[in-house]
Amino acid sequence: MKRVREELGFLRGNLLVLIASYMLFGLTNSLYTPFRSPYIRELGATPFIIGLMDSVSSAILAFIRIPGAFIADKYGRRKVIVIFTFGAALSYGFYILAWDWRLILVAMMVSSLSHIYQPALEAIEADSLPSDKRGFGYTLIWLLPGIPAFFGPIIAGYLVDKQGMLSGMRLVYGIVFVVSLGIASIRWLFLKETIEVDEQLGSRELVSSMRESVGSLVDAWKLVSRDVKIVTMVYLLMSFEYPIFATYYSLFAFDKVGITGLEWGIITTIGTVAMMIAGLLSGKLIDSIGRKKALLIGYLISTPTLIAFTMITGYRQMMIANILFQVATVFFFPALNALRADLIPQEMRGRILGLMGTIRSFALVPAGLIFGFMYELNVNYPYYLGVLIELATVYIIIRYLVEPTIRTHV
Repeated sequence: MKRVREELGFLRGNLLVLIASYMLFGLTNSLYTPFRSPYIRELGATPFIIGLMDSVSSAILAFIRIPGAFIADKYGRRKVIVIFTFGAALSYGFYILAWDWRLILVAMMVSSLSHIYQPALEAIEADSLPSDKRGFGYTLIWLLPGIPAFFGPIIAGYLVDKQGMLSGMRLVYGIVFVVSLGIASIRWLFLKETIEVDEQLGSRELVSSMRESVGSLVDAWKLVSRDVKIVTMVYLLMSFEYPIFATYYSLFAFDKVGITGLEWGIITTIGTVAMMIAGLLSGKLIDSIGRKKALLIGYLISTPTLIAFTMITGYRQMMIANILFQVATVFFFPALNALRADLIPQEMRGRILGLMGTIRSFALVPAGLIFGFMYELNVNYPYYLGVLIELATVYIIIRYLVEPTIRTHV
């Protein structure tokens, strides 16, 4: 028990509050994410339109993160997180009332605008993790939200099969709406500021920050090291293939494999369990073997799995492929986030992490359209492109990525 306390002693204060809110978000995400695209299609959208909707949402998020990054460093992290978490929660009301895919588009736009708080959230995470625990810490941040998510997909799948896609998903989004308001309340009550700020954030400051933020981000980008720019390139390529799994994964399962809602819920849940088990091993491994090797292990699992997706014809094959992909994620994202925190000084984290997120969102704008067009041509085409993207990413990691010998301590 003493060893456990020593290993987990850093889980306190803001980090504990964030993980608690992430666990609740894990529950809500597990309920609606596996069926989001089929629900939007049921409301009249084609796969290409769904990709277009994601592109619009990503474009808004790309622009809104620019002032968000500036605000996180100048006005502090807490206030912007609290205010706009409530805004993101309210966006789910549109999903409950939607009678047409266009109302879902409004919800996505409201949600994207509310995510101006993302750079502040990323910065407060990095502020709260000690340098020698970052790999383990980011793995916990990635894994722990999966605990309450074990049964979410099964519950949602049962509701979809029993009530139909529209009625079942409206019930699901009703639960999501209530829990999201609870998450916003937790952050409001318990989150603490991590940097000293002299100025207060108000509506006037929010408008003026739009003008100041672009120049501030450009200045910060000029000061960062070459290694940060290489990491940004890796992040960009990882982000470009995101729609394969975020948008078209569930459509692929229903359209090509022909599984039921409950079966898809079971597949998603078992994948989450596999991710949790693998994460117990990967967290310490990322700190011991280094971030670069951990990223390469992730791609060693992921790239062959993408190839396997094109040959899937049944439920069991889909189950195995999903498990492998989920295992790969526990190496990708904790290692990349730890590497970003290692390289970026605290006083620049809001701006640089915000800029990385902006670049990611801009990458998703054409990605949604490209993958949507490819999916309508052939459901396998997005996975072929994904393989090429991953091979290019592996080359950049091997050829150019260098881990820092000294990590930032705060």
